[in-house]
Amino acid sequence: MKSKLYALLLFISFFSFAQKNDFDSGIELYDTSEELVPLRKTSMTIGKCCQLGKAMSKLSGGMSDVYLVQSELNEDQSYTIFFVSMFMIGFDTELTQFGLENPTSKISSFHLADESKFNKLQELMINGYKEFKAHPILKRIKYADISEVLEGGKNEGDKLLLRFHNKKVIKYVSFQLFDKDTGFKTAGRAIFSKFIGQLFGSNEIIDTTH
Repeated sequence: MKSKLYALLLFISFFSFAQKNDFDSGIELYDTSEELVPLRKTSMTIGKCCQLGKAMSKLSGGMSDVYLVQSELNEDQSYTIFFVSMFMIGFDTELTQFGLENPTSKISSFHLADESKFNKLQELMINGYKEFKAHPILKRIKYADISEVLEGGKNEGDKLLLRFHNKKVIKYVSFQLFDKDTGFKTAGRAIFSKFIGQLFGSNEIIDTTH
């Protein structure tokens, strides 16, 4: 009886396999959208920072690698920082592919004039991370005005804030951009603060003891 059941299961498996291989749908499937539609970008990606960071991504086999911020070096040697403001994306493409005016994309960005402003942004984010004190019980929220990095760029006059908060001892940071004309705010999803370096092309994990 067992041998008959095994033979039947083997036949079903072989039949299913044959069906899948013989089936001709007339449609060709691709692994990425970039094979069909090239990325609309002339910039070079410097770094990406995800919500959980590379350590958690390795533990989960990449399932947690949800990028939320991305830095781009433009052809004129200026920089653009993209960030997700309303929903999380598990994506296989660049944030630059999303149109900023597309109401479904909810992607925001700010422009930095040159490398010195880009480096200043990194310095302010790391210093803010180290200055902000987490609490094991209470949730704390602090803001830092880093609008100085926008000087000379396309967003000059806007307000750019870093928002730090904690869940127990884990610290997070996000961007908040206020438009100079309307005063409207775009808030970004929080990222693990100690993985800030990824946004700037570094694998460094910020020392949590300082």
